[in-house]
Amino acid sequence: MKKSFETFGNYVLLEKLAAGGMAEVYLAKKVGASGVQKFVAIKRILQQFSDSKDFIDMFKDEAKIAINLSHSNVVAIYDFGVQEEQFYIVMEFVEGRNLRQILNRMKRVDQYFSISQVAHIIKQVAGGLDHAHRCIDPTTGNPLNIIHRDMSPQNVMLAFEGEPKIVDFGIAKAAHQIEATRAGTLKGKFGYMSPEQVEGQSVDSRTDIFALGIMTWEMLANQRLFLANSEINTLRKIRECDVPSLRKINPNIPSELDQIVQKALKKEKLERYQNAGDLHRDLQGFLSRFDPDFSVQDLSSFTKSLFSDEIVQIRKKQIVYAQINSVHIVESSSASKLRGSSVDRDEISIDHISFGEGQQSMKPAADGTMPNETATYNEQLDFSTTEFDDGKTKARRLHAAKRDAHEKVKEYKKHTYTNTEKTLQNLENRNNNALLLTLIFSLTFLMMFFAYLNKFHPNFKRNFCKSMESYGICPRSIYVPSNLLQVMTSPNGADVYVNGQKVGRSPYDLLVKELPFKVSISKNGYQGKSLVINAIPESNRVSFDLARIPTAFLIVKSVGVNILIDGNQVKSGEKISVPAGKDVQVKVVNPFSGQSYEEVLRLNVNETKSIYIDPPTSNGL
Repeated sequence: MKKSFETFGNYVLLEKLAAGGMAEVYLAKKVGASGVQKFVAIKRILQQFSDSKDFIDMFKDEAKIAINLSHSNVVAIYDFGVQEEQFYIVMEFVEGRNLRQILNRMKRVDQYFSISQVAHIIKQVAGGLDHAHRCIDPTTGNPLNIIHRDMSPQNVMLAFEGEPKIVDFGIAKAAHQIEATRAGTLKGKFGYMSPEQVEGQSVDSRTDIFALGIMTWEMLANQRLFLANSEINTLRKIRECDVPSLRKINPNIPSELDQIVQKALKKEKLERYQNAGDLHRDLQGFLSRFDPDFSVQDLSSFTKSLFSDEIVQIRKKQIVYAQINSVHIVESSSASKLRGSSVDRDEISIDHISFGEGQQSMKPAADGTMPNETATYNEQLDFSTTEFDDGKTKARRLHAAKRDAHEKVKEYKKHTYTNTEKTLQNLENRNNNALLLTLIFSLTFLMMFFAYLNKFHPNFKRNFCKSMESYGICPRSIYVPSNLLQVMTSPNGADVYVNGQKVGRSPYDLLVKELPFKVSISKNGYQGKSLVINAIPESNRVSFDLARIPTAFLIVKSVGVNILIDGNQVKSGEKISVPAGKDVQVKVVNPFSGQSYEEVLRLNVNETKSIYIDPPTSNGL
């Protein structure tokens, strides 16, 4: 049975993306001049609700409100109208998933957003909300006072390129359309309502900020905030507005970010952020201090890794969908179908798309000539004669002349081709001989060079064979001496100590002189490890997996002194990671007088502390 693509006005509906109780969303495309085409999303009311005046009014409100929004973090509206008694909106197609889908996928694979990723996502959404809240009606110059009223993970799309976009202003409310919402009516998802929504009070832009605070809290805590075993209990929890500190759930969350989220979730509106722009600014400041190297490409790579298989399928579908117009341009008999109600899907299978040749192939005729060759030769012959001939004589002369011309052309071709083949064969033989001589000379030179290196540089053979280990060219005994121990760590770059003396950094090749001995590993920010080696393993290798320890950051500044943190000398103003929740010894020593000063500090997880210490003198500090 053939399936078909439905055409809707000037658009071809390619695939249903979502369907709700009253509307459905399709992936569609419109082909413009010169074959230019663009994928879009079309949201249209189901046929059975087209007669509902309340719903149609709400749908119109969505279009009138959203069409005025122009922000990179708000899904753009391109068109709005009525087709076949069905209202529709043409929107930007976001190649990605909504946050609820992403969170569900992450839960299944036991992955979580990082603190930086959450801060970036919410910061961008807050920027989009701030634009909507401040939007001006271009026809009157008055503020539209747009409120989304349904901020939730389902209504935030995250593009695979890492850009979040707010969708669905379907229950948004503008000031001049206040009659569209009856007092006391609950609109939105219960788990993301504000206390004033639950109480049936008037709402404003701070309601959206509260909902965004819920989303932030849940993404950082990896659990729901107000969700209960029933809708009534969920609303009761929102009314009570008891928001646990994020640091009690995850001590690694910085206190600055916890305070930002707590402020967005204040029960009283006057205590919350008064506009989304302030929330955006605070998150931007936090992110620049907490992770200044964060890039949206990091979020994009993370999201693409979650949906790698789906992205491949999307790309394949888009290639297929893009061929619809091309196929029907080539085949005129199908053009009418494209303008009609449907287009056969079977006609655009990507495995069966063919393209015509731009030029006709030139094949020789039965007599060996090329097309129009005879005519060309005839034009070059002169059949004029001063002698009168009858028709038969002329025909015989013409036939003989044509035959002689063909024979001469064939003879010329044969002679030319023969000489050309001989010339090419001679050149090929010369090239082959030159190549063979070059190869012999190169191999001889390489053998002499390797012999020289092996004789005068004894370590050359071992190093060379070690680099070719994966190919199995040399015996292992050549490049791995029996007394060699390779010390490996994960991650690399750890300090390697033998019997308490530092010998290098991992990965490190250690030549063992005597047994037993103790190998110790130390790396800043990781818990150290030690191992007593009684015998060299058969693999000639020992590996250490280092566990990261909770850290904080300390900056010590002073002038003209030696600065030591836990016995390790550092530079003035250098940012050093230190164990969090443990005593850290800071010592400064005057190199001239020998006077010193010590101080013990204890820092919280991820805390950054900067101190200045006056240089000690003979008179004290």
